[in-house]
Parts: sequence; structure tokens; C-alpha cells
Amino acid sequence: MIAKVVAARNLSDACKKVVGNKGSAGIDGMTVQELKAFIDAHRSKVVHQLISKSYRSQAIKGVAIPKANGKTRLLGVPTVVDRWLQQAVSQQLVIHFELDFESESYGFRPRKNLQQAVLKSQEYINDGYQDLVDIDLKSFFDEVQHYKLLQLIYNKVKCPTTLWLIRKWLRAPIFKEWATV
Repeated sequence: MIAKVVAARNLSDACKKVVGNKGSAGIDGMTVQELKAFIDAHRSKVVHQLISKSYRSQAIKGVAIPKANGKTRLLGVPTVVDRWLQQAVSQQLVIHFELDFESESYGFRPRKNLQQAVLKSQEYINDGYQDLVDIDLKSFFDEVQHYKLLQLIYNKVKCPTTLWLIRKWLRAPIFKEWATV
């Protein structure tokens, strides 16, 4: 799978997605506007580092985000380069996992969104159904056992290099900023 992750087209699509999503700079200060120039200058080096397992993911910038109830939640902001590579991996993982999801599942899926979920719910109500289920996996990724998650991914993709890379991201340190956004 790593060959598909580092394929030129996949990396290009991932760059477009990251730039289109905008977002803040990570701990290194690189902005999404600087990503394309970085890729033009360093893509072959980064690809070699991925294939040879010498790539080093960067620390994650932790930013406290205020919530409506007065509390805060920690938002992790990876570097733009790590977001680019995470997007490239995600695009390939989706191919392996998407067929396993139920059509009624709308969360974090390609070509599915909240508005579609609400419209489908209204359709069910109009058809006479009385029960709808909304599941929020609160703090799931804060509490999921990484070895179980990695095993599920490996069972699908059978690519040790991809698993190595994901493990690097899961273990990246978080440096918390004291200021809230």
C-alpha cells in the first residue's frame, strides 16, 4: 500500500486537499500556502524517507479550544507536511474500508455530510419511523487502544510500512500552548 500512498497522483491530490482545508500552521510554523513549494523541493526526499522508514514525524501543536460550556478541549495541530502525508494515507485507507460501512453511516465519510444525515432522518420520520440513533464517539481517539486500531488496519492493508508511519503519528508528542484560540 505504501507504493500507492507515495504515488505522484495521490500525493498531489493530498496536497490539494490540505491546502483547500486551510488550517493553522503546526509547531514548525509552515503554512498551507508554503506546502506546494516544499513538496516541489523535497518530495523525492520525503518519499525516500517513507519507503526506507527513516521519516520523522513532527511534534503536534496542542491548542486549547473553548467550548460552549466554559470548558476547553485540546485540539492537536500536526505540521502541514504531516497533514499532507496523513491525507495521502487516508485517501488509500478509505479505499480499503469504505465498503465495510453501512450506507446509513454519515460521520467522516467521503461524499457524506451532516446535511445529508438530517435529510435522511427527515425522510425516515416522514415514512413513519419514530426512532433515530445518533452516536457520538466522544473522546474515542483519546481512549482507543492503539495496538487494536493498528491491528484492524493491518488486517485490511497488510503493509508494515504504512503501519509504521501511522504508529509514528500516534506516538508524536503534543506540545501544549497556554493561550486559547
